[in-house]
Amino acid sequence: MKKSLLALVTSALISAPVWAADDLKPKVQSAMQSALGPRAVVTEVVPLAEGQIYEVMMADGSVMHMTPDMKHVVVDGAIYRLGAGQVTNISDTRMQARRAAEMAAIPDKDTVLFKADGEEKAVVNVFTDIDCGYCQKLHNEIEDINALGITVRYLAYPRAGINEQDGSGTTESYRKINYVWCQEDRTAAMTEMKSLQGELSQLYRGARSATGPSQKQAIERFDSKYEEMSELLGDKASCETPVAAQFNLGRAIGVRGTPAMVTTDGQLIPGYLEASKLAERLGL
Repeated sequence: MKKSLLALVTSALISAPVWAADDLKPKVQSAMQSALGPRAVVTEVVPLAEGQIYEVMMADGSVMHMTPDMKHVVVDGAIYRLGAGQVTNISDTRMQARRAAEMAAIPDKDTVLFKADGEEKAVVNVFTDIDCGYCQKLHNEIEDINALGITVRYLAYPRAGINEQDGSGTTESYRKINYVWCQEDRTAAMTEMKSLQGELSQLYRGARSATGPSQKQAIERFDSKYEEMSELLGDKASCETPVAAQFNLGRAIGVRGTPAMVTTDGQLIPGYLEASKLAERLGL
């Protein structure tokens, strides 16, 4: 009969040595540096909950919590196992199987699909947002990614959320990506919307840096392009889509920003990777 997690944790805590306060700092630092290297400098260790857990303060200002056996730390809600020269994210390993199952349950028809050229060697699910600069950068390489035999399945993750906090309606971030899912040709709409947002961002930066008469012209160009975007976000962006469900799924499986890529076996790859690096990460 398998022990419950609570029982296992309790057993580990009971069997763990309890060090004197003066001994804690060097022993904790030794454990940290064994896993992370000499740059892991501990400034203070404070036993909490009658010594059942240690609060560890690092020289870079970060704070984590360590089990008394000094084999595990908790950082931002995730549990990591410390080993010789390595750190294993136990929480992510547990989540990996769930991610794989969730990705397999999403049909292609609910995604924006950019299929691999020729033989499909890998599939990657990419949670994306229209406003995200690195999402635009990744999309600019979509042809290169497909040419490497990688199919991209875009899932929606409007970073500003679905609804405005004041209850005034949906966020612009949601309407932009919902527009894509509302179009008959989603691949063309995704490219159109990311390209348009990229132009808007460039015009905005130009308007902020310009001065005098040139600033007025830059603002006028920005306003004209923004009006073009606003026209798209009318009725054409209003239809029933899986965008909200995908956003909520992303949060549930650990997506915290965009782009965030999830492999078919459930690995989460946060952030942008250029096409060749992505292929390397996928083992191609």
